[in-house]
Amino acid sequence: MSLSKRFSGAEDELHATASAAAGLSDFGSSAEYMPGLTQLLNALDEDGPRFAPGGREFARNAVVGALVSRLTLVDGLRKHAEALSQPPRRPLVITGIPRTGTTALHKLLSVDPQFQGLEKWLTVFPQPRPPRDTWSSHVQFQATAAGLKAFFNAAPEMRAAHNIVADEVDECLEILKQGFCSNLWGSSFRVPQYDRWWREQSELPAYRYFAKTISLIGARESEKTWLLKNPGHLMQLPALFEVFPDACVVQTHRDPVEALPSLASVLTMARRICEGEQVDRHEIGRRELDNWARASEAAIEARRSLPKKQFLDVRQADLHADPIGTMRRIYGHFGFRLTNETVEAMRRRVKQSPERAYGVHKYAGDEFGLAPAAIRERFSRYMTTYGLH
Repeated sequence: MSLSKRFSGAEDELHATASAAAGLSDFGSSAEYMPGLTQLLNALDEDGPRFAPGGREFARNAVVGALVSRLTLVDGLRKHAEALSQPPRRPLVITGIPRTGTTALHKLLSVDPQFQGLEKWLTVFPQPRPPRDTWSSHVQFQATAAGLKAFFNAAPEMRAAHNIVADEVDECLEILKQGFCSNLWGSSFRVPQYDRWWREQSELPAYRYFAKTISLIGARESEKTWLLKNPGHLMQLPALFEVFPDACVVQTHRDPVEALPSLASVLTMARRICEGEQVDRHEIGRRELDNWARASEAAIEARRSLPKKQFLDVRQADLHADPIGTMRRIYGHFGFRLTNETVEAMRRRVKQSPERAYGVHKYAGDEFGLAPAAIRERFSRYMTTYGLH
């Protein structure tokens, strides 16, 4: 049966499509990603979204894209095996419930030249980072930029909520998803069957894959400190520290009564591309409430046994009120050098406020069935732990 009617059993066709697109055939260890891929494909059929016109093709392309990224990484490591001899050291990692300031903090820190980050196009096509002034000539960079343009043409309101740029830093999630054991798939599509499977898994294999990927991307600047960001690290702090035992983690915080509706709004915009106006907003609200309540609890428990000095808590309100003061606090806590030149560059970015260039993101909790009392009940321990009442 053709893929247009079934995802289940389409593994061979998807692999062949990815191989034809990349001109490569080695996807790496099948044990690392095939269980999750099969779970996802089955879930897309058995309890997946009601696709709008073009929605099935969108989902298919998302899966093929992740497979192309795997092909690109494996090929890159074959050509640059020496990259693995210098694993990343002491990365600065930003995490927190989504919509708590993780992106704003990430983009502000990324102006510091002592850090290297994961530019969007390199998460899609992992390779040793070429000189920046050559990027626009790379076919893979052009393909990433074109893909983002098509995405935002389909969901223009997304730019005000969460803009993505090919040559700016992006989330670790874009690489972690390539193991097909990731929150991204359950947040992108209605696949509760996949979610149930995913929640029982360790993402440690995906984190090991991630470490190889950033070693390849940073091979030409291995002495630079990595700046990483992913809300989902909250769920997997033991895996993160297994792979990066010297990680410096900034956890951001915001009242979940404000953060959860904002997240549900962003995901609704994205899922409308695939599902159209029939997207179930209340289902999204329920999933994200449960997902991030679990994540906040998991992080509290994990941090009890992890080195306290390797964590710093930052409130979104403090970042907005005093961004430079917040930077000084982060740098001081972890011992990074903050130069006057970097401070001035940060001030310029704050003044320019590029994240607000596309308007204001508006949303309401009741649109997603997210009652404040229910949120506070599920997050009561989190709010008490971090003084968010």
